[in-house]
Amino acid sequence: MDIMCRLLPADHLLLASSKRVKALILEEIAIDNQDKAIERQQLLEAQELHLSALEMAKKAFGERNVQTAKHYGNLGRLYQSMQRYEEAELMHCKAIKIKEELLGLEDYEVSLSVGHLASLYNYDMNKYDQAKELYLRSIAIGRKLFGDGYSGLEYDYRGLIRVYSMLDDYAKISEYNAVYHHWKHLRDSTEARQTNPLQFDQRPMSVEEIVQQFLAMDQSNVVR
Repeated sequence: MDIMCRLLPADHLLLASSKRVKALILEEIAIDNQDKAIERQQLLEAQELHLSALEMAKKAFGERNVQTAKHYGNLGRLYQSMQRYEEAELMHCKAIKIKEELLGLEDYEVSLSVGHLASLYNYDMNKYDQAKELYLRSIAIGRKLFGDGYSGLEYDYRGLIRVYSMLDDYAKISEYNAVYHHWKHLRDSTEARQTNPLQFDQRPMSVEEIVQQFLAMDQSNVVR
């Protein structure tokens, strides 16, 4: 990122992408750090990077843009890690609102943000009834778009089972444990069919090719 800062204008969108990636990496490192002082310093640095990337996206695209919504979601997860739960809730709600307005109520991006808010309510804010409705909505979108064996359903199912456990709803615990095990069977069967033999003759990608592929993927998201 330091090289990009020297070569690119201060408001270039590639810098926003680089800041977002660095912030996400810092957050992961901080969560695993046993030194609380260093953890706090790294999370604050990640916050500064996320806020800067958000402002760059808003300047380039405006408030009502999927890329802007993604930055709000990133801040929501960061604030959750920082135990700033009300701020996290606000960021996730902003992300959901923007995505719903632009993409509709049943888009994949909407389900991601709904799942993140459900996790916040479930694990940190004890809002189990709200979490339940959000998990059910995210599951419904995932199944509609990708089928019953969609791998992304795992966290929603596990979160929903925890919610029912906290609500002492034993009938639903039993029901969704059965649904979860059925999902695992479907997922494993799908993965077994899709597994390809190792291709030892395939040339490994160079560092330059990997960077170009990442930038191309990130720019495709920016277009939305």
